[in-house]
Amino acid sequence: MKKILAILFLLCCTTFTNAQNLNVSDDAANFLPEQIQSIEGYKNNCTQKVQANWKKSNIKHDDVIIKITFKTVQDGTIQDLEVEIPSKYEQNNAAAIKAIQDSAPFEGFPTDLNAKYAEHTMFFPCRRFAQITPFSGN
Repeated sequence: MKKILAILFLLCCTTFTNAQNLNVSDDAANFLPEQIQSIEGYKNNCTQKVQANWKKSNIKHDDVIIKITFKTVQDGTIQDLEVEIPSKYEQNNAAAIKAIQDSAPFEGFPTDLNAKYAEHTMFFPCRRFAQITPFSGN
């Protein structure tokens, strides 16, 4: 039981500013420690790729953190991209979507996971002085 809780905790950890939750499809309880390490590496790679494309200087400042969800399939293409928490400024929403689209295709996720897709949740801060600060999601 502790192993299952530890795995689920690792899958729910996020990094603030262009953060990402990664939930790989199928049964996460069956992942081995080396598979969890593969998931973390994949998650970090995707996050870095999107972060490199996030043009914060081109946005209008407001007090919103845009939340976008999407899936990647094994070939790295994006599916089901959705803005769940939008900014009041459409150009901010468009910039966050563009950062994800410009990052595609992503690497294929680790084949040893035997998953059909990976679900991503990313957060894009629009605050003037937002910093990259790690935190744990519950």
